[in-house]
Amino acid sequence: MVAKKKAKKKAKKPNKANKKPTAGGGAYQPVDNDNLSAAFDKIGLIPKRLVGSDKFIDIVTWNLRWFHEGDAARVDRISAVLAALNADVFVFQEIKNESLEPVVQKLAELEAGHYSVAYGTTGGQQRVAFLWDLDWIRAKDDDKELFGRNTIIAEDGKDAFPRLPLWGYFIGLTQDPNSVPFDFQLVGLHLKSQLGGGDAQRAAAADALAAWIRSAAPRVDGDTIVLGDFNRVPGAAEWEAFRRLEAEKLIEFESINDSSEISHLYYENKTHIGSRLDLVLMSSSAHLFTKADPEVVRWASLDQLLSTSPDAKTIKAYIKEIGTTISDHMPTVTRFYFTKPKKKPG
Repeated sequence: MVAKKKAKKKAKKPNKANKKPTAGGGAYQPVDNDNLSAAFDKIGLIPKRLVGSDKFIDIVTWNLRWFHEGDAARVDRISAVLAALNADVFVFQEIKNESLEPVVQKLAELEAGHYSVAYGTTGGQQRVAFLWDLDWIRAKDDDKELFGRNTIIAEDGKDAFPRLPLWGYFIGLTQDPNSVPFDFQLVGLHLKSQLGGGDAQRAAAADALAAWIRSAAPRVDGDTIVLGDFNRVPGAAEWEAFRRLEAEKLIEFESINDSSEISHLYYENKTHIGSRLDLVLMSSSAHLFTKADPEVVRWASLDQLLSTSPDAKTIKAYIKEIGTTISDHMPTVTRFYFTKPKKKPG
């Protein structure tokens, strides 16, 4: 069993949340199971000023394709990959209500973090869900869904949001007493699929989200991060509302999502092919005021990212199952660094 195999090693691989500052208030040192930091450092993605720092949050978005708790083997496989990623926040799509509880339990057993979970109420067995590590991320408000059912109607007369966006308000913590914590609004998305078209619904959804970013989002302190399964590539026509916001330098969207990267997988002639459907949108203030340096990691780099895991061979075997038994999407990772906020221009 995977859990037993990893349990033998967990005493040697403490969760980064249990790592104490060095004597005399020295710098935080990432522990052995902080695989993302080890990999990011290896491939040069960590700014020099922040090497060895805990002033970051890692957010992973992942469509788990009709996930439910009944398939124990699949729960084990997904839990093992999540433990190796050891992210601070996970945003999931296609989740059955209350089905992540055994995953939370396994992550605790593997000392990968003490996670809390929140589920959307819409979408049937395809709900959006948040999972966050309580040792590094705290919820500042109750989660909720934006807009409401059948309140945003597309030109084709259909509901723009088959699954309502899930909203949360969080704060990222650090052990450095001189650092200002990073507070942010998080919106998890699973927009209309391309089956049967869906262009009008996605365009209407983009219009509604852009209006929310202009008017409602600024009413809450903190940066805004929107991510999930957008079900279309970054340059699609239906994202015109996002392009207008980006032209006004209010958000980062198309510029940080590389359409050449593949996140959704399918087979053709026994070969994995696909497209980039899992995207990230953020307020430009993430750069202006919190020095965030997001890196959306190529899904093809996941082998390298997880190579430092104590069960690297097992994890690599599971990665081969992404596209088949685990999911038809790859997890997409974004890292945000934060230090003391800059002063506003002028």
